[in-house]
Amino acid sequence: MSGLEAVTSLNTTESQRANESRSQFSADFDNFLLILTTQLQNQDPLSPTDTHEFTNQLVLFADVEQSIQQNANLENLISMQSANQAVGALGYIGQTVEVEGDAFNLEENDEDGVNLRYTLEDEADAASISVFNAVGDAVLVQAVEPVFGVNDFNFDGLDGSGDPLPPGVYFFRVNAVDSDDVPIDVKQSVEGRVDGVESDDDGVFLTMGDLSVPIDNILKVREAEAPPVPPL
Repeated sequence: MSGLEAVTSLNTTESQRANESRSQFSADFDNFLLILTTQLQNQDPLSPTDTHEFTNQLVLFADVEQSIQQNANLENLISMQSANQAVGALGYIGQTVEVEGDAFNLEENDEDGVNLRYTLEDEADAASISVFNAVGDAVLVQAVEPVFGVNDFNFDGLDGSGDPLPPGVYFFRVNAVDSDDVPIDVKQSVEGRVDGVESDDDGVFLTMGDLSVPIDNILKVREAEAPPVPPL
């Protein structure tokens, strides 16, 4: 789905919800008025129906109508906010972003590899990285720098035997322990190039190949490097 299609789809969905709520209330209120007038027409003149009860019901329906209208206005505001977020997300297309999480997209014939970033909350005695394919099979296990703070690991797309892996979505996990073999907390993120925008009921997402990530998971954005100019 393109960025403009995502914005249009989001607006349409929210509008449909508001219209469905109002239509349902209108049908219910019409039925209530029909029952009310029928009761009034057929009531016993010597023992009329308590008007206090009718008044309470009318007030109740008025309160419901007001609540639905408020909900409709709120849905419109949320729709506008989400649409603005989706429009703003279009600016990410073509940019390289750092995304919080453990999933990344491996492109075909990517000579630069994928930058996997991990942050150690303390100095470690040993650390290793494991890369998994989409079905959870480990394709690479390798020792990495156990240095406190931010560390980068460039994944070249090769498995543990040095064979190239097929393109697609992969996952990684960094395990680190101190000198007492106690696990150390690790934060993980990946870098990738944004090539599209999507939206659904859960929000706005950026796509990087086959990978879709929530826009709220974006940590950093940097200008994409311009391709080299071929010699004349």
